[in-house]
Amino acid sequence: MRRYSYETETAVSADKLFRAKADIARWPDWDSELETTRLDAPLRAGSPFMLKPKGGPKVAMRIEEVESPRRFVDLAFLPWAKMRTSTEFLPSASGTGTRIRVVIEVFGPLAFLWDRIVARKLAADCEQQTRAFVAAAQERPTEQRA
Repeated sequence: MRRYSYETETAVSADKLFRAKADIARWPDWDSELETTRLDAPLRAGSPFMLKPKGGPKVAMRIEEVESPRRFVDLAFLPWAKMRTSTEFLPSASGTGTRIRVVIEVFGPLAFLWDRIVARKLAADCEQQTRAFVAAAQERPTEQRA
């Protein structure tokens, strides 16, 4: 198994970040590598969804864990391998913001191949991707609660 990890801090709240991550249909708004995403089920552990990278085939996905507003884990089903992406929104060290932790793991018989084709690039782009994600989350309107 190959594993990559990235962490950063932001002033954006964990709740706002989690809402942006849980809005799977809007992932292409902040992920320039995605053409489309689709979730046709409730947002909960076990729910299947689909994403299509630009220029690539559709990828079957599944939500493994969803714990608002702290943790979102998805699993990509690749030929003879799987790739898990865990995103956590934790209290920052200063206590005034959120620490974002992203962990990418590739495992299975062809993990070495999918590591070279996909995971390494995702890991290398994680800083830029996270900046775009935080900016998109920050722009989202705050939900009004009754």
